[in-house]
Amino acid sequence: MLKPDNPNAFTRSPLDRAGLKRRDTAWLEGALNAGESRLLPFYQHRPFVMDEGGVVAPGWLNGGAHKHFGAKKTLFLGLDAAGVAYFAFEVADEAQFEGLGRFDDLRALGPRLSRDDLANIGPAKSVFEWHAKNGFCANCGVESLIAEGGWRRDCPSCKTEHYPRVDPVCIMVPTFGDKVLLGRQKAWPRGMHSALAGFIEPGEAIEEAVARETLEEAGLVVREVRMHSTQPWPFPHSLMIGVLCEVENDRETVDTTELESARWFTREEARQLIAGKHAECWAPPPFAIAHQLLKTWAAE
Repeated sequence: MLKPDNPNAFTRSPLDRAGLKRRDTAWLEGALNAGESRLLPFYQHRPFVMDEGGVVAPGWLNGGAHKHFGAKKTLFLGLDAAGVAYFAFEVADEAQFEGLGRFDDLRALGPRLSRDDLANIGPAKSVFEWHAKNGFCANCGVESLIAEGGWRRDCPSCKTEHYPRVDPVCIMVPTFGDKVLLGRQKAWPRGMHSALAGFIEPGEAIEEAVARETLEEAGLVVREVRMHSTQPWPFPHSLMIGVLCEVENDRETVDTTELESARWFTREEARQLIAGKHAECWAPPPFAIAHQLLKTWAAE
């Protein structure tokens, strides 16, 4: 549902997930075949898109399309304000879509799709990837079955219920006075710098994870953590928890197993990074939460 204060891509979905409908198999079957329903094909975790006049948009098809194109899996995404049902379905063959559009990588599409588009289709990428890696019961090893409109897998043997995985990640920009520290990984394009980040471990509070990861990656001791926002990140199924954190000093010690390097930027340099005008470095694009974190700090 709409959360107007979150600036991040993949959030503020216009769809009502209508969780109770997931349990109604008769309703789901009717909605899948209703002419007004909207269905989006996926192939190898890539959404189907159409490009008209240089504008890229998801290639939503009408109800019943899943039968015509031989869907392997279907996923109920939710209902729009008019009550129209939205689904995603996975296909085994992309050749049958030739001339209609193309299947493209969602990360590459991110800057070109609208906020609503990203919020609508991001969950489908995450859940389809989860299905691909979790076809067998982790409890007894028997092949599990899809249930609840694609949002659960049930083991027919031991009756264990399996739900899509979400990995919590803390992502932070350490600050000291009027400076902010950004790191870079060796695999990134030349000049790219971004926030520090790491997975939150079992039994660990968000603030504790922020302090641990900042110390491990940059050798800096966190003294204050300020929550900013969160972002579902479907690559493959993370929940990014964004914070600004003040550290005790600016004497960083970079762990080169985690980062290639790190660099302090002034507030003015941070504004240049956000605007894409820094002479040497650049930051992630606006659809990444790291951009929004840096933007907030730069504007303070």
